[in-house]
Amino acid sequence: MARRSSIRRRLLLSLIGLISITWLGIFVLVNRDATHELEEIYDASLAQNARVLFGLLQQEILEGEVEMIRKIELDRHFQHAYELNIAFSAVLDRLIIQSKDAPDFLTNLPEGFSDYRFDGEKWRVFTLRDSQTGLVVYTAQKLEAREELVSYLIKDTLSVIVLIIPLLGLFIWLGVSRSLQPLNQLVKEAGSMGPHALRPFDMADAPTEVAPLIGALNRLLQRLARTIENERRFTADAAHELRTPLAGLKVQLQVAQRATDEQQRTKAMGKALEGIDRTTHLVNQLLTLARADRESETTLAFQPVDLVSLSKSVINSLEADAGQHRIRLTIEADADEYRISGDPTMLQIMLRNLLENAIKYTPVPGTAGIRLMDGDGQLRLEVWDSGAGMSEKTLELMFQRFRRGTQSGPNGSGLGLSIVKRIAELHGATITVNPADKASGQPFSIGILLQADSSVNRDRQPVHSGNS
Repeated sequence: MARRSSIRRRLLLSLIGLISITWLGIFVLVNRDATHELEEIYDASLAQNARVLFGLLQQEILEGEVEMIRKIELDRHFQHAYELNIAFSAVLDRLIIQSKDAPDFLTNLPEGFSDYRFDGEKWRVFTLRDSQTGLVVYTAQKLEAREELVSYLIKDTLSVIVLIIPLLGLFIWLGVSRSLQPLNQLVKEAGSMGPHALRPFDMADAPTEVAPLIGALNRLLQRLARTIENERRFTADAAHELRTPLAGLKVQLQVAQRATDEQQRTKAMGKALEGIDRTTHLVNQLLTLARADRESETTLAFQPVDLVSLSKSVINSLEADAGQHRIRLTIEADADEYRISGDPTMLQIMLRNLLENAIKYTPVPGTAGIRLMDGDGQLRLEVWDSGAGMSEKTLELMFQRFRRGTQSGPNGSGLGLSIVKRIAELHGATITVNPADKASGQPFSIGILLQADSSVNRDRQPVHSGNS
């Protein structure tokens, strides 16, 4: 099993690594610049000391007072340790002044700065010459003193870094932990939820980076709550609706079982078969509605669908049933092809339910059909019939589940228009209901406004067909 990565640990290591690299770079740059500036200061001090000594001795030479070699030795009680690393010497034909323990190489050196190694020690020397008097002044310093100061600088800086980085890591850890508190709260809230109490997460104090995650989770919870509610409602509806036909079926079978003559038994068996057909239809409608509730825009198999061909196929499949009811089915279209993007199976179920309703509610003999029309980049599909329509009260309730019309008869399930509504929602379609108007001759119709596929070029040849 792969080890889970920790955001807190990754942030801590990333920040500590980045800060350490940054500080190391700063340390290298500061150390280089500080060493360079230190060298400049020491060199300037050497040059300044040489010029001071040169000025004093030149005055004595001009006054003719330089007669003896003098070796300068300071009282060690008052001598600083760094003074042992500094030496000077002055020559005028012969050595006239020199510090104690000055190296012997301080003779005949080029003017300006130079580096020499003597007795295993490195020296930095500044030479100053006077062309008029011939006076030469040397000031020198052991590089050991400079290197020691640089090492102290490096050691102190590294000590500070080594001390600060753990403290910085602790502060970063606390800061990251505090910043991740909204995620911990999110986990706590999610853990306290149950399948029957799904509530949205609070986004009031959510940080900007976490808000999109919480929003996505809230939308997921809404879909999940809707799915659970649909499943709960489906179970309750199925149990309620199946109880009556199953009870009737049982009664008819008991009557057939106890019947004494053949005619009574045959009649009871016929009623039982009708009950089986009604129950089968109800179960099929329930399964179709359950599938429609379970589907979403992302799970349907959307593809180009020609509604003209689909409508003809549905009409042909219902032709026998319509003929038994003496209903003539027709199809009208402004073009011979209308393409939309949709799920062909779901669209076929939607059209079939609309036409079955039209056949069921149309007085015999009558007419029902499908009409397809263009409209501003959209496609209007209408299923109409020559019936009397519905009352305003019935129109308000017609899309509710298990709501049957007054003329539905014993075989109606009250789910057909609910399925139509759900399939239309899945395709982003709008449903309109146009009541019948006998005065103007307008038939009752249910219209569905769909988005047409603009990538298809239609041949503007109207289609009119009818079946008796």
